[in-house]
Amino acid sequence: MKITRIIIMFLFSALNVYAFPLTQAAGEKFADESVLATGKWFKIAVIDEGVYRIPFSTLQKLGLTNPANPRIYGNNFGQLSYYNDSPKPDDLKEIAILLVTGTDGIFNEGDYLLFYAQSTHRWKYDRSTDSYRFIRHNYSDTAYYFLTSSPSPGKYITTVPSLVSAPDYTSFSHDALFIHEIESENLLKSGREWYQPVSVLSGIQIRPGFSGLVTGEELKYRLRVLGRSSVPVMFRLYEGETIHAAVLVPEVNLFSTTGIFARDVTISGTLTPSSQNPSFEVKFYNNGEQSAKGWLDYLELQGRANTAFNGKTLIFSDSRSVAPGRITEFNVKSSSASISIWDVTNPFEPVNIQFEKTGDYCIFRISTDSLRKFIVFSYDGTITPVINSVPVPNQNLHASPEADMVIVTHPLFYQHAVKLAGIHNNNSGLTSIIVTPEEIYNEFSGGIPDIVAIRNFLRMKFLKQSGTSHPLKYLLLFGDGSYDNKKLPPRNPNFIPTYQSQNSTIVTSSFVSDDFYGLLEDGEGEATGTEDIGIGRFPVIDTMQASVILSKIIRYMDPSNGGDWRNMVVLTADDEDSNTHMNDSEGLSSLIETKYPEINIEKIYLDAFRQVTSINGQSYPDVEKAINDRINSGCIIFNYLGHGNEVGLAHERVVRTQSVNSWKNGGKLPLFITATCEFSRFDDAELNPFTGEMTAKSSAGEMVLLNPDGGGIALMSTTRVVYSAPNYTLNRNIMYYAFERDSTGELLRLGDVMRLAKNNSGSGMNKRNFTLLGDPALRLAYPWHGRVVTDSINGISITSFTDTLKAISVVTVTGHIENNSGNYLNDFNGLVFPVVFDKSSKIKTLANDGGQPMEFYVQNSIVFSGKTKVNNGRFRFSFIVPRDIDYSFGNGKISYYAKNDKTDMNGAFSNFIIGGFSSLASIDTTGPEIRLFLNDTLFRNGDVSDSNPVLLAKISDLSGINTTGAGIGHDITAWLDEERNSSFSLNNYFETDMDNYTRGTVKYRLNNISEGVHTLSLKAWDNFNNSAVATLKFVVRSEGKFIINDVSNYPNPVTSYTYFTAGHNRPDKDLYIIIEIFDMSGRKVKILEENLTSTGYRLPPIYWDGTIEGGKKAGRGIYAYVVIIKTGDGETARASGRLIIL
Repeated sequence: MKITRIIIMFLFSALNVYAFPLTQAAGEKFADESVLATGKWFKIAVIDEGVYRIPFSTLQKLGLTNPANPRIYGNNFGQLSYYNDSPKPDDLKEIAILLVTGTDGIFNEGDYLLFYAQSTHRWKYDRSTDSYRFIRHNYSDTAYYFLTSSPSPGKYITTVPSLVSAPDYTSFSHDALFIHEIESENLLKSGREWYQPVSVLSGIQIRPGFSGLVTGEELKYRLRVLGRSSVPVMFRLYEGETIHAAVLVPEVNLFSTTGIFARDVTISGTLTPSSQNPSFEVKFYNNGEQSAKGWLDYLELQGRANTAFNGKTLIFSDSRSVAPGRITEFNVKSSSASISIWDVTNPFEPVNIQFEKTGDYCIFRISTDSLRKFIVFSYDGTITPVINSVPVPNQNLHASPEADMVIVTHPLFYQHAVKLAGIHNNNSGLTSIIVTPEEIYNEFSGGIPDIVAIRNFLRMKFLKQSGTSHPLKYLLLFGDGSYDNKKLPPRNPNFIPTYQSQNSTIVTSSFVSDDFYGLLEDGEGEATGTEDIGIGRFPVIDTMQASVILSKIIRYMDPSNGGDWRNMVVLTADDEDSNTHMNDSEGLSSLIETKYPEINIEKIYLDAFRQVTSINGQSYPDVEKAINDRINSGCIIFNYLGHGNEVGLAHERVVRTQSVNSWKNGGKLPLFITATCEFSRFDDAELNPFTGEMTAKSSAGEMVLLNPDGGGIALMSTTRVVYSAPNYTLNRNIMYYAFERDSTGELLRLGDVMRLAKNNSGSGMNKRNFTLLGDPALRLAYPWHGRVVTDSINGISITSFTDTLKAISVVTVTGHIENNSGNYLNDFNGLVFPVVFDKSSKIKTLANDGGQPMEFYVQNSIVFSGKTKVNNGRFRFSFIVPRDIDYSFGNGKISYYAKNDKTDMNGAFSNFIIGGFSSLASIDTTGPEIRLFLNDTLFRNGDVSDSNPVLLAKISDLSGINTTGAGIGHDITAWLDEERNSSFSLNNYFETDMDNYTRGTVKYRLNNISEGVHTLSLKAWDNFNNSAVATLKFVVRSEGKFIINDVSNYPNPVTSYTYFTAGHNRPDKDLYIIIEIFDMSGRKVKILEENLTSTGYRLPPIYWDGTIEGGKKAGRGIYAYVVIIKTGDGETARASGRLIIL
């Protein structure tokens, strides 16, 4: 809901007529520094145009340094142009004032100052059509001016005499202007147009408030209305019973979700009012269609009124007075001579006009070769403005230092922005400046909220820094946005304003885009041009969310979170649409395989899975599980092509908000690329019709970013409805640039990836619907710092290796590490994680929704996944090829990920053949040994868990573990509660121990297990296809209250030492443990303290050597102890136990 009011005015400034020399035109220099850099300043709020009064006593109360020499500054330019080449304000400019003093002629107690102030809205005169248009300010109904003082006097209003030359034209009337425009409803919650609903039962009464209209003069009108109906509807403009205009609005297709939501019709004409003070009514007729809706945008009226001052401030212009070289004699009717007339054509330098009082008229002559604007008032009728008594902090953005990135943050997140800037500076030397929107407004829009001011500030930085060592590269908008740009927090999540398109009635033509801020070159603006800087946004609404994002960035950049998940790109494609999305995804796959062979691709194509039909519609439970499993395991990029909306992906909801909130992938955070509709509609909000407050409505994309336990590190995602063809073009470009390097050889930052992808995706508006939710200065955590190279297989150099890797054969591979220039790194010591894949296999889709099936290839059958040490840049590893490989012959692939404490890299080798069966195989008839735990190895059979534990399985066999997935029923599988039909494969979650292919670990997160007693079973096979099964019993309790259970110490009785432990229900939390030991008299004899991060549901053993305070051994007897655990979230739990000392 907008703040609504009817605008009733007789004239605003005519922007295209008046020339203001104190503005910044394209190509001109900007001010070297802001006037706000020094001095004491106060902000004045103004709503209506007029002459304002500030008493001397107010200046004293404010604490002005020199109240006898007050000065007023401003630069109220109305709604700024969305294009770069139009005139624009640059810093604050002084406005001439009038000091009204007493008989002593000294400005002091009892005196006051007067100044002229404008509203944020304007009337714009077009001389070619002799008509006015109303220009509403889209971001503020309040204008601002600035009050300061100085040791010497400032600018004062001067008085000019009336010209003595004979007039060419005599004016007794002026242009009477009126607009009715109430902005109460945004039809699509998109775009910058708002409308007033019109009821069928009662029309809209419009009372212009005209007085003294010139008899016989026609009124020009302009009427814009909108209708949404399956049949044509009608609007009529009445004056009493007289119909002055009728508007027929065509029907719309009510079932279209991508087309015209409501049709608009604008008509104009003339009418003869029946009185000098007419009233009108706009009525809506639904043509019998009960569901029809109608809206009024505006009614503009332009006529002629007699120029008369009746005690109320009069603002007027006379367009008929304008002619080259013309002198006009203006006649203002007034019964009082105690009036003032100012020429406010130049609002920075109003001029007091001397006039002659002749009878009831005040008469003056003035040159009118251009349109002039006058204000007639009495001192008693001036307005006292609202002044904020808190001084404006000094600022100087015009002299701000060069920086790589600008962070525009709401003050609520300022400290978080400082922290992020420090992270980037420490990590890569990237420099940032941090500014608030209000600081920008103060210097670039006269203090008035306006997104164009933010763009103009960035343009200044861009132009000033061009050609320097620090060109402006990135912009981060730190705060959520709303489609309603006028209402401010906390009543609206409008922390950083949004650019909304002009259109608000056509679904596919109405959009929000942060690209606007990056269109910085001459002639660019609105949504036209190419991005000059990389832009991202953090859509946060509180400090908790801000902390979540920073925490995730820190985790993401931490080398300890590295792993072969950084080699994995997931391509997910929707079904239907003649396989368009799958074909597009195959195009991405081809690009990656050709350009980046080190990357492993997992394809999750919906139509390759079984579709389930129920009373709730179609679903793909296996797809949903595959996506959840992959996100929890980690990947560098998750890419989706297909249908979607604010709450999920695909009609079958393979990604839902519930799924997003359940992801717990820690630091293994993918970049989400979602070429779908509205998945990240960050500017949505819900209106409370009773309070008028708006509450942020988080999209699924925002939830991905703001999930504290996982989700994604950033999203390149959509905010509105989009089309598949241009989606693919942009998606392909994003994938192309995601792994490219900059001029220094480092990976491009996310802002650069998005900028280059968009700039190379044509000029259509579809790309504007994609936004980067995330840090534009962050680099993808791709392991690009070198290469892992294969040297030999089974002792034979790869340059001459021609043998085949056969089932049941033992294989040994050697290799080395080199930098990106191909130089051997003999000082690299760390780990390498090899994954050996069987050959590619063909998959045929199921045509679940009709149409033709399609075929595609995947290479996802894992022969071996291991971990080995790298010493002085060299490594080796061995494994047994499972019996269950595909015996046909084809190229396999070895994928590598290597890391040490500081850096990581990857590599791949596929110039070898795998297939066939070895005749030299030994015999093995014993299955693997399996040990099961939850979260960590401290878990015991029957212990308590929460509903989302991590399955931890230790599996070993001398023949290695089969993970190929090629043999029917030979996967590593697990199931709950004896429900084998609901088993799930864990092949891709098995990782061998260091330099040992005979044993390894499975880690897999279970989700949403119901409360109660459960069993978990796991079955594994060795490479000779011998199997074994293990089962674990556990109890799920809801997280609810923090509890401690099963407190114990061992050994007990104690002879020389003991270990304390306990179960709890706060896994993955930072814990502070206190153990207090008491003797039988209740005296506390020992306190043990320890800080640790819990990995599971049981405390690791905490050692006590049996000594008490003072270091001596505790005496024999019975002792009580209390275990107290505190979490980082402020929760506390306690439990007690007893021990015996012998």
